[in-house]
Amino acid sequence: MLWHQPFVIRPYDGYSAVRDDLLDGGTKLRFLPDVVGDADHIVFGAPFAGGAPVSLSVLGRETGKRISIFYAWRAELHPRMRRVQRNGAEIHLVKPGYMTVVQKRARDFAAQHGALFLPLGFDIEAAIAPFRQRLDDLRSEIGQPDEIWCAAGSGMLARNIAHAFPSSQVRAVAVGLASRWEKQEMPGNVTIIEQPAPFHKPIASAAPFPICSHYEAKAYNLMLREIAALPGRNRLFWNVLGTER
Repeated sequence: MLWHQPFVIRPYDGYSAVRDDLLDGGTKLRFLPDVVGDADHIVFGAPFAGGAPVSLSVLGRETGKRISIFYAWRAELHPRMRRVQRNGAEIHLVKPGYMTVVQKRARDFAAQHGALFLPLGFDIEAAIAPFRQRLDDLRSEIGQPDEIWCAAGSGMLARNIAHAFPSSQVRAVAVGLASRWEKQEMPGNVTIIEQPAPFHKPIASAAPFPICSHYEAKAYNLMLREIAALPGRNRLFWNVLGTER
């Protein structure tokens, strides 16, 4: 199955990268099957450019599970929304498009249909053990870099990387609501780095691999600045899913 594929690590100038853009569905697909278990219908409320619904749609395509994704209404679907549709997931567009409303509609729909509702980032207890097992396997293979860089939305990825790589400094570049971070207890080896671009605004990046302009590009560009200012450290960049296409 796709989610059993090994991590691919590639070296670049001044850093290495986890190339989960090479895995259809990306990093979150590695633990999703364990999270959903026997549920045959999964519901999720998503930001328009989020990668989690792509992972869910791939899972649905590969297993036959019904996937229902709720988004804020848009006149034109974002490329990732179209990708989710191509994979066979249902899309529900919500007006007004506040994320709180999207989440409520998704929860209510799941309750009405007896489906499994998953929160943003799949940030739930059931995800921790399977994800950390895969991260532990990766640590056994590559050791512990000086720094691991990632984009951070819900914080789930950064938090679990930090636990699995306790001797590495995790540089988590916050994408989205800064207030989300104020309520979280992060491991001591995590540094939250604020960046000025709002979530909805894509930015350009010269990364030598497919990268998301809404998420990972914002972390990648900051990492390059630090490499230029402080070269010689063993840095690992986590590319979760790739481009929006």
